[in-house]
Amino acid sequence: MSANLGRRTKDIVFLLIGAASALAFFSGCSMWTKPSVGYTAAAKESGQKEEPAPAEVYPRNEIPAYVGSMRSVRVFSTYERIDTGIDLAPGRLYSIMAKGSVFLEPADSGRGPSDRRFVKVIGKGPQTPVFVNEVGDTFVSIGSGRLNLGFMDQDYKDNLGYFDAIIIAWQTDDYAQVAEFLQKLSERYPNHPGITQAYMRADKVRDLAAARMQTALEINQTKEKIQALQQMDPKKGGPTAAERLRQQRELEYRLAELTARHAQLDRLSQQLQVEKARSVQLNQELEKERRERERMSKIAAEGKTPPLLLITGPEEGQQVESGSVRLTGAVEGKQGLKSFEIFLNGRPLEASTERGIRQVGESAPHRLNFDRKIQLDEGHNRLQVVVTDVDDLSVEKTLSIQYHPKRRNVWAVVIGINDYPKLPKLKYAVNDAEAFYRLLVEGNRVPPENVTLLTNEQANLVTLRSTLGTRIKNAARENDMVIIFFAGHGATERDATSPDGDGLEKYLLPFDTDPADLYSTAMPMVEVARILNRIRSERLVFIADACYSGASGGRTISVTGVRANMTDGFLERVTGGRGKMIITASAANEVSVEKDELQHGVFTYYLLEGLRGKADLDRDSMITVDEAYRYVYDQVPQATGQEQHPVKKGTVEGNVVLSIVP
Repeated sequence: MSANLGRRTKDIVFLLIGAASALAFFSGCSMWTKPSVGYTAAAKESGQKEEPAPAEVYPRNEIPAYVGSMRSVRVFSTYERIDTGIDLAPGRLYSIMAKGSVFLEPADSGRGPSDRRFVKVIGKGPQTPVFVNEVGDTFVSIGSGRLNLGFMDQDYKDNLGYFDAIIIAWQTDDYAQVAEFLQKLSERYPNHPGITQAYMRADKVRDLAAARMQTALEINQTKEKIQALQQMDPKKGGPTAAERLRQQRELEYRLAELTARHAQLDRLSQQLQVEKARSVQLNQELEKERRERERMSKIAAEGKTPPLLLITGPEEGQQVESGSVRLTGAVEGKQGLKSFEIFLNGRPLEASTERGIRQVGESAPHRLNFDRKIQLDEGHNRLQVVVTDVDDLSVEKTLSIQYHPKRRNVWAVVIGINDYPKLPKLKYAVNDAEAFYRLLVEGNRVPPENVTLLTNEQANLVTLRSTLGTRIKNAARENDMVIIFFAGHGATERDATSPDGDGLEKYLLPFDTDPADLYSTAMPMVEVARILNRIRSERLVFIADACYSGASGGRTISVTGVRANMTDGFLERVTGGRGKMIITASAANEVSVEKDELQHGVFTYYLLEGLRGKADLDRDSMITVDEAYRYVYDQVPQATGQEQHPVKKGTVEGNVVLSIVP
């Protein structure tokens, strides 16, 4: 009886996806082991409607040279992985545009290409979702190898349906060219949702990308001019010393302006990505609401309906520690919108001229997206949104928000060492520590008596052990937060008993380290882990701008004289206790570098930049550990030619806030 019922349920699903798909599924399930690229024998044998060959996606003689390769593939939901025939290299742009539906079980109502189980793999890289809330986009490859598409579903044998995907591997990194060709493709296939969305996203990015590229070019040119002035031999004529100094100051000022402009463009680019994600979310939610309203309209008698109001943030009943929230969402009115009002605890908030409703000519707008920062009162807040359309029909929604300022104590130890007496000196580790100290005390108003700054000779082995293992241990309670920042040298030493499996012990090097006797003068990671576990706080973040690879040119020294293939198991040891997290400047076998133009270690420079606001992608005025890590993980590899990749280990319950943006 149950088997018959299951077959009847599947029959209903077959009707939804079409008789042709059902026939293809039954006759070709065991045969489809290769991608459906163009006409295939399997497609003909299965009776499945054939997908156009790659040459038919767009006339071959009209494809420009910057379109490196283009494929049309059909990805059945019964595939674990298929080969698309597209090869990618690191940094190469590629676009995926998909449409279709799959059913992961007989009772499934259908899924589109935005489902997280539609995944991609590049070479031997990790398996990641193709889309999240999208059906078409352009990506940057961070790996090399063949691009594979498939589904991540343990019970894939019961799946039905497929996605049709068009893939383009570009021979250009110019978004203007990408957008130009995608526009032509969109005109050829106006009803293809993946192509349409990929074109719209590329079109928004191309002008911004051009501005960033031009600014980066001017920055490099200015740096070259400064370097040429510095290397000029005064004995061979040319400008006087005073004239060279004047020119250099002018160029340095120009460089500062260009760097600021580039940083602003970076912020705009990040905001654009957030707005894109929010727009997709709003469209999906509004579509759900619209379908519900259409259903209700069939039941009710004909008449006028009030506007449709959707609030995506903040959540009802949310409790916050910062003094503001972002009110985001969208409103739509069939007859047109007349007014949009916000009230906080009964007080009307002044409307923004940029975000308010403005009438154009004789027509009123039918849709409004809103995103506004709301300053809260301490305690309970009643946030009310009221929208009225041109027929004077209104809709309102009310949210309760609790604002209680952060009460827990924050304790921090900040360490920076440049002038090692027995080791190679560093240039900017003290700069890193002092800037991080100022961020905590001045930017985040952590009481100065809660923050210990140790630089150079202050950061000797005895003081480090005393400060971390005794003072912080005794001061920090379970609900408090502890931050430890270290900028200085790291090192490795051969140790066959190392639990990491690589035969190496790893050390942080205090000021008085003797490289000939690391065991008694340095701090091994096993000792660091023991000290951290003595601290009762369930929110402990350890940040290390140091490295252990033994390579030259960074914050590491080689004691053994032999490079080894290291593992990052020692990071797992450090975060073995409850509520411990560690962020290191680089992976196990990489170097953590300093740069003169930044006056900092590269990792710390971008960490500080992120904590001052750039990492706040959700714009809630709070920078969490995860947000800070995502920012440095994106920025540091770009700044080091993909030679340095920060690493994060450990977990805590909830979000851990590292910085609050005014």
